[in-house]
Amino acid sequence: MKGLIKTSIIIAALIGVGTLTSILITSNLSNRVAIAHERSFKEGRTQGYETGFREGSSTGFQEGSKIGYEKGREGYDSYNGDYGTGFYFTYNPTYDEVREILAESNKTTAMEINYYAEANGIRTAYVRCQIARKTTERMVHIYHLVAFETVDRGFIIIRPRSHEEVKVEVGKSYSELNGFPTPSYDDTITKITIVW
Repeated sequence: MKGLIKTSIIIAALIGVGTLTSILITSNLSNRVAIAHERSFKEGRTQGYETGFREGSSTGFQEGSKIGYEKGREGYDSYNGDYGTGFYFTYNPTYDEVREILAESNKTTAMEINYYAEANGIRTAYVRCQIARKTTERMVHIYHLVAFETVDRGFIIIRPRSHEEVKVEVGKSYSELNGFPTPSYDDTITKITIVW
């Protein structure tokens, strides 16, 4: 009887150790499967995004080029030289015309003034003045201005919010050039771009 009890205890111990080992192995395997699933999901999503973006950009570029070519071809083929519908011309205004258009427009951004002036036949330019003010990486601070080539006073630049005539020159302080209060930051003009 003693042998039977010892054998039963040994069998019970072996079953317990086997069950515990099985639980640990299953738990560890489940964790590894979950981690592998998460990693493969992220890698698959990243690769799929990159592939989709690359193929979509290529296809979109090709389709856009094709549509643009076809539309341009239609316009070219239908052109009959009489400057009919779809054509308009802008002109260089007088200084007084610039003042009138600014007064009647009530616009306060460079974009609004540009659109309004061109809609009224006046040729205008967007002036982008980059300044030296410190900023985060890959960012720049810009003054957005409007310019006109007047027939009586030449090239003038306008500050959109106040409709004041201003001066810009690379290497000079914007506020000092124009008699504005000095700001707390460096407003030295580092680059000027004019787009007609």
